[in-house]
Amino acid sequence: MTSLILGLALAVVAAVLALLYLWLIRRAETENSAGLRALAGLRWREFSTLVAQAMQRRGLRDVGRDLADEQQRGDGGSRMLMSDGSQRWLLSCKHGMAYRIQASHVDELAAEMDLAGAASGMLLTEGRADRDTLAAAAQRGIEIIDSRRLWALLKPFMPADTTRRITADATAQAKRHSLIAVLASLVLGLLVAVLLPQLRAGGENAPAAVPAATQAQAAPIAITPAPPPAAAVADGNAAASTIEGDPDDATLARYQAEIARTLSAAPGIDRAYWLTRATLVIDRTGGEDVVWPQVCAELDRYPPLRTVRVQLNPRPGSDEAVRWRQCRTM
Repeated sequence: MTSLILGLALAVVAAVLALLYLWLIRRAETENSAGLRALAGLRWREFSTLVAQAMQRRGLRDVGRDLADEQQRGDGGSRMLMSDGSQRWLLSCKHGMAYRIQASHVDELAAEMDLAGAASGMLLTEGRADRDTLAAAAQRGIEIIDSRRLWALLKPFMPADTTRRITADATAQAKRHSLIAVLASLVLGLLVAVLLPQLRAGGENAPAAVPAATQAQAAPIAITPAPPPAAAVADGNAAASTIEGDPDDATLARYQAEIARTLSAAPGIDRAYWLTRATLVIDRTGGEDVVWPQVCAELDRYPPLRTVRVQLNPRPGSDEAVRWRQCRTM
């Protein structure tokens, strides 16, 4: 139940964040891009007319346009001389999305402002100006309105059909992406709900870490191993006859793997593994009187491994200490 709640909560959070981004940021960017393309499709006279209407809302009045400027320059730009009642403004329109406003454009407009007797200037474009250019323009009394602000400024003066179409397209795209985002969030939550219990189970089954500091080793308890069944003795004797007394490294590693595999399946033993070549670790779930005879019986079958040290880990949840013992000393 906990994993299900966690997965559901994660899905809700992911969906909310995605929807906030899609509707507050991405939708505005989509509409702005489409609006700039619509502005770029206008003739330069239509574009400058929209700019003049927007400037009138800001309190500027046209005091004369250099309409011949476009014919002389041929760069898609126009100039407008306007006044707010106290000072003159010179406006420059760079019509086209390919424009990258640079310091040279700022210097050019500043020189034209001096010739026209304008105290302030404004440069409008569907293109882009970098941060350094914006700072340089501000120092010279020039305001730059580029692709980040131009659509919001001119949108109220565009034909109503055009603005409705652009807004509707941006909204439709936001809805499509919102549906995809919600479905992806649900899938993410479902994966968390399914995989989290498996990860927890894997962590619980991992072997416990061997304590760095241990208590003093207690004296070994002398326990006489229970005699194995007759059939097991016979099988053990037959297998012992094939076990080498002085094996090479590869053979010794194979013996150790066989011991670990056999003891891991024995009653009362959760896992058996080799910590070093001379230390066998036993994670036990049963009592020592049950586990120890089985360990010694298995080690006794392999003469080169009879004297290895055995680390008996405490049972889970108990206050027992780690024990180190040897089945044989020589």
